[in-house]
Amino acid sequence: MPKIKICGVTNAEDALLAERLGADFIGIIFAQKSPRAVEIAAAKNIAAALKTAKTIGVFVEQTHKETAEIAAACGLWGVQHYTYFSQGFADAQYIYAMRLGAPESAAVPQDFSLNFSLTGADYVLIDSYDEKQHGGTGKVFDWAEIPSALPRARLFLAGGLNADNIGAAAGENVFALDLSSGVEARPGHKDPEKLKQLFINFKDAMAQL
Repeated sequence: MPKIKICGVTNAEDALLAERLGADFIGIIFAQKSPRAVEIAAAKNIAAALKTAKTIGVFVEQTHKETAEIAAACGLWGVQHYTYFSQGFADAQYIYAMRLGAPESAAVPQDFSLNFSLTGADYVLIDSYDEKQHGGTGKVFDWAEIPSALPRARLFLAGGLNADNIGAAAGENVFALDLSSGVEARPGHKDPEKLKQLFINFKDAMAQL
């Protein structure tokens, strides 16, 4: 049964609703150009409010040192970064995010295909490519194009997921499904009804698998 990550959360109210409905992870964005970006103080408030869901920070521009400092300050369970760091992160799970179809996708570290456990990343996230933004695009890519070398048990699947396709996505047997724009009223603000329908459809799909 895949886990569910609700990403692009900017306030504790949305985070708590997602958690109550069944979210395993809450994604907090630190990418400076994102309309869903939050300051460290807001991220701390979100993390402190949660009881069971784990927080994952999403980073783009930050260096390894800056990322590690923010993760420690906010008590993040995981770090999702669009830069590959072979050293990983000592105090947080490291999710290497790659966008399928991006120019850099041809340069995926070769040790992913040799021995995933020896890379710096604990998990890999696959998202749709958009030249103007990292994530939150609402675009679905062809899941058949997921590199076979990436273990599904360590894979976050993102890109245009919503209540309508969550059942099909669950059938991909990945570690977690990552949703953002598909459950929003507007960027950074979740739609309660979309969230509720998402989890209804997800649980129905799980009952049929």
